[in-house]
Amino acid sequence: MDLLKTAVVDIAMLVSTVHALTSEAFESDSAMQPKLRHRLRREIRRGTLVYIDTLARTRQGRVDDALLAACRVAAERRMTRAIGDQDRLRRIMARAPGSLDGLAAARQDLWRLAHLVICLRIGALALQDAGGSVDVEFASALAGRLRRRLRSALTAYAKVTLRANGTQGRLIGTARAAAWAEIGKRGAAEAERLADIEAGVEAGHGVIRRGVSQALLDLSLDWRRPDTDPA
Repeated sequence: MDLLKTAVVDIAMLVSTVHALTSEAFESDSAMQPKLRHRLRREIRRGTLVYIDTLARTRQGRVDDALLAACRVAAERRMTRAIGDQDRLRRIMARAPGSLDGLAAARQDLWRLAHLVICLRIGALALQDAGGSVDVEFASALAGRLRRRLRSALTAYAKVTLRANGTQGRLIGTARAAAWAEIGKRGAAEAERLADIEAGVEAGHGVIRRGVSQALLDLSLDWRRPDTDPA
């Protein structure tokens, strides 16, 4: 899962770049006119969402070099101007106050959501290979619905954190609520049903039980905890 961490760092840095471009410190920066900053923010937002969508649609059950490259290429195609301005963006990131606020929390949250997607794919593939004791069509349909919920949760989380208004700490809380709204009780129930199917055929060594069903429960408890610090 090391490359999954790399992918999440990519996403978190794209989000931070958007916030750096929004910083009031650059309102009077003649080297970065408002129109250009707006265009770059729009490009990077699109690139971030395409990166996440490419990552979440993996059918391999793992993040390898090929998938990481595909995510980056897909994002770069949506932000050609930003790629050309990389050096200037790095300088802005270094100077913009607060651009990295909340980065650790966002990175951890995104990793947890992406990890759910990967574990679900691994478990679903194991169920498909389990033989005649599994209703493959039913299990695949159930996994497909849950996979779409998780993909929507990732996108919802990213869309909130990419907003130009509000503090990062406040955005993290809103992003968590938006992501969980996409999963909801139905998603948790689907994960539990898949875990029961997995247990019945001893397929996948409990990947869905531990990596999806239990992980969703932990996520719900952590994100709803009132003393959670999203710093």
